Amino acid sequence: MTAFDEAELDGLRRGLTAFCYQFLGSPFEAEDAVQDALERSWRARDSFDPAKGSLSTWCYRIARNVCLDRLREAPRRPLPRDLQDPGLEAGAPLVPALDVPWLLPAPTGWAAVSEVEGRAERREEVRFAVTAMLQYLSPAQRGAFVLRDVIGLSAAETAAVLEVSVASANSALQRARAAIAAGVERAHPPAPGAVEGYARAIERADVAALASLVADDLVFEMPPVPDWSIGVASYRAFMERLFSWRGVEWSTAPISTGGQPGFLLYRGVGEAREPHTVQLFDGDAGGAIGHVLVYQHPRLFALFEEAAGVR
Repeated sequence: MTAFDEAELDGLRRGLTAFCYQFLGSPFEAEDAVQDALERSWRARDSFDPAKGSLSTWCYRIARNVCLDRLREAPRRPLPRDLQDPGLEAGAPLVPALDVPWLLPAPTGWAAVSEVEGRAERREEVRFAVTAMLQYLSPAQRGAFVLRDVIGLSAAETAAVLEVSVASANSALQRARAAIAAGVERAHPPAPGAVEGYARAIERADVAALASLVADDLVFEMPPVPDWSIGVASYRAFMERLFSWRGVEWSTAPISTGGQPGFLLYRGVGEAREPHTVQLFDGDAGGAIGHVLVYQHPRLFALFEEAAGVR
């Protein structure tokens, strides 16, 4: 007799999605991995023994193995600054690197299913900067951090999923926490109102106002374009070129990823507007906008639109 039914299995879907997203760094890869894990779990249902552990622990172990298989093809999802030196030139062709498995954000709340996950996602520790840092960790460290600090499993449950001792799981967690703390120490939320001010400025195509809101050492990235820039001068030149090329009518809708603020940028206003880009922001120590991350990705744009209830 099967120890669980399809409804019980499907009830784990969103938690597994949160796990696979943080592990793989792409909401779409995560969805595919979860579907694969659920199908494997159902086919292997007769081998599940509730006396040896919970259904959730068993399914997370299967999901972890699915993720490990996928990591063999794409061990790390980068951002442009991970691949080359800055060199974005205003007016130069923007050539996308479509063969690169870029790191992709997911909307806040997209996969949180419990109070534990909801609280965790709102904490500094799981901002998008942390998802980026996870790409540098070993699979064991990624798994330990996500299972303990995002999903909320116990040390014993985490060890069972990772198929290691509790001591080994705790050690991997401590190494992950230390690496993440060191890697994101320069990331800060923008000052209150900074992103809203940026949105209003971009809607007016006001380059001077935009430049006044960003840090002197602003990092500006636009995956899948590998070129990126540091500094206000190159950013300002790019935005002037953008408005002269694409026009001066723009509108926005607020979004967030892991609690990190952003907006959807549309070309045009009202019913005539067209999706343009997903834009995300981090601050510097003084609260100025220190990082602008822009994605021209129709599928990602639609995911954030749906999550934000836009249209």
